[in-house]
Amino acid sequence: MRVEEIMNKRVEFVGPDITVLEVIEKIVNKRIRVVVVRFKEGEYGVITIRDIVFKCLAKGADPEAMKAHEIASKPIIAVEKGTSLKDLISIMERSKISNVFVKEGDKIIGYVSLTEVIAGYLIGRLL
Repeated sequence: MRVEEIMNKRVEFVGPDITVLEVIEKIVNKRIRVVVVRFKEGEYGVITIRDIVFKCLAKGADPEAMKAHEIASKPIIAVEKGTSLKDLISIMERSKISNVFVKEGDKIIGYVSLTEVIAGYLIGRLL
């Protein structure tokens, strides 16, 4: 099985200079877990709920004053859409990450989180 068969296609992009509050609003309103920060073509970062809580809120920072680029993790780890799930899981384990993005050339077209991995297993489609 290939990553494009189970990837989440609901990728939301934001600019590096929007506020963390705007990122929070997007995550809550769209019911998503991550946003991709587009710095320039082919250069991306990611903001997860964990980043918001630990890099902003837990430190007492003001989400209205803090910018997305200040808490984004970069560079993102991305694989080509033809990558096998077995290889993807190996990357997740080795890198100790729970989200791997799927790309087609330089374009991000989706992501696979641990949720998609276990859902794929549950429906008998994994490995």
